[in-house]
Amino acid sequence: MAIYFLRHGESVANVQNIFAGQKNNALLTPLGVEQARQVGAEIKKLNINRIIASNLTRAIETATEVANVIGFDSNRIEIDERIAEYDTGTLTNEPIRKISSLDFIKVDGAEDVKHFHDRVVSFLKQYKNSTDNILMVSHAGVDRMIKASSRGIDLKTFYDIPGCPNTYLIKLDLAWLD
Repeated sequence: MAIYFLRHGESVANVQNIFAGQKNNALLTPLGVEQARQVGAEIKKLNINRIIASNLTRAIETATEVANVIGFDSNRIEIDERIAEYDTGTLTNEPIRKISSLDFIKVDGAEDVKHFHDRVVSFLKQYKNSTDNILMVSHAGVDRMIKASSRGIDLKTFYDIPGCPNTYLIKLDLAWLD
């Protein structure tokens, strides 16, 4: 069937304009909750029968709000760490600033780019041929990695791809995984 990517709603870290990565488990703001509810109305027509969220709170909260809107039992939301945000190492909780991908990935404690790629692609390959309509609730960094991978862009430059907005929803074309 299909895998739909959804970025989480606005989080406290988004409002604070800081790098959240994996170590800042930011909650949704009231606006983020409302954004999730609004996108849920769009998602309702997609006949989602499986929701898989990142293990980070902002993604789980978004998935829960969407589930409530579409009539999906929130106890059936699955959690998968492979679609968690890129670990920004010592940049976590630092103010967001213009930084090149090559500098971004060299930060102390930052996740190895190949590891990040491999975990995201592992998730996509697992569900690529599923007969379910899957809603994948994740993060902007994961969207960037999917775009870099699908376009054949050097993975070390994934962060140079513009980040998607909160509650960005797209049906993934996974033909590049063949």
